[in-house]
Amino acid sequence: MLSDEIFANNESLMDQSAFLDAMNITRWRSADKPIKPYLVLHDLDADLSDETFIADVLRLLNVKMEDCEFDCEMVKGPQVVWDMRKVKVRPRVAWIVSAPLSELPINPQEKRQLWQQISLHIDKQQTDKEERNAQH
Repeated sequence: MLSDEIFANNESLMDQSAFLDAMNITRWRSADKPIKPYLVLHDLDADLSDETFIADVLRLLNVKMEDCEFDCEMVKGPQVVWDMRKVKVRPRVAWIVSAPLSELPINPQEKRQLWQQISLHIDKQQTDKEERNAQH
């Protein structure tokens, strides 16, 4: 019985989060904690212990790990650079989207798609930079 209530409460919380995200409503955050410019989205149960891989991906995106907030839900303010959640929530605003970190080493197709997105992002950054330089 108790486990059913816990499951129902968790499901209700997930529905609330999805609703708030869909309505573009932000959650309360402490004002004394400075907002970092970038956000990496992950699942609540995600194993983020492979910091080397995460840092490598962020470095390729020209983002420092210390400039990133790691959270399971969208927050207003920072630019979402990487969404590695199992269930993606709209709007999809992340620079790159991948399977959860734990699935990447065992799924070559997911890893390939991640690297393709990184490559496209790097190409876009380079093109944008060249266009800005040409305008000046």
